[in-house]
Amino acid sequence: MDSQTLLLEFDERHSAPVLIRKQTTRRSLHTGRDLVELHGWMTAGDEAQHQALSELLRDIGDRAVRASDESGDFAGKWCVSWNSYAESGGVHTYILLLREAEEISLEALLVGDLELHPYEYREAVLGGGLALWAKAVGSETDLRRLRALFRERPAVPIVRHGVDEHPREMRLAAAEWSTWEDRVKYRLVLVEGRIDEGEHSAFARVERENSRAALGFYMNFADRLVDLMVSKGLVTRSEIDAVREAAATAPALARHDFWHIPDIDAL
Repeated sequence: MDSQTLLLEFDERHSAPVLIRKQTTRRSLHTGRDLVELHGWMTAGDEAQHQALSELLRDIGDRAVRASDESGDFAGKWCVSWNSYAESGGVHTYILLLREAEEISLEALLVGDLELHPYEYREAVLGGGLALWAKAVGSETDLRRLRALFRERPAVPIVRHGVDEHPREMRLAAAEWSTWEDRVKYRLVLVEGRIDEGEHSAFARVERENSRAALGFYMNFADRLVDLMVSKGLVTRSEIDAVREAAATAPALARHDFWHIPDIDAL
């Protein structure tokens, strides 16, 4: 492509020109579309300008910024990566990669044959795979139906209407829930097969904390209930021992309750 200049609008007060030298494309892991990538550079001619640009590029993170072309017309939104920096003769040069920003607007989430309408949703690429976080309101029965889907098979086809109509096979990494009036709020975390949840602390932390809290509660509850039943002559100690032995063969039966937290919206 011929060289062109784009004006990046970092905020209402700060903008800077980028000289584009090459255009390529890459396949989006979110939508499957081909996205434009622009390779270029930006310069600063004095120390004050250099400091200002350095701070803007350092703080931009994943935020998308507007751009305008040489005619002043809107030229899309871009995610900016600062690849390298050099200084020569008092001129500071930043090598940049501009990636076309995507608008992720979910209309409905299809989990197997269940259609959900999350009130909060986000997705991210982790380890080369897609991870989804969705919060929804429903009944405890709804949540148990979702869990049953993932018990029947290791991965379930997920369709994100409004984002990508092609199904993706995904696993259930977490399903925290909390009571809300006469219903429940729940958060699903779904991951593609190539993602190892153990490598990402965000997945392991909540289950570890919930499991520890739930385990303490149920051990205390069970011990008190046993003592009460024995004192009332409803069961014998030998019968309790038999029940304990049977329970040891099915340790995951209370997993649903391990994910119970005070308020899902605190996550």
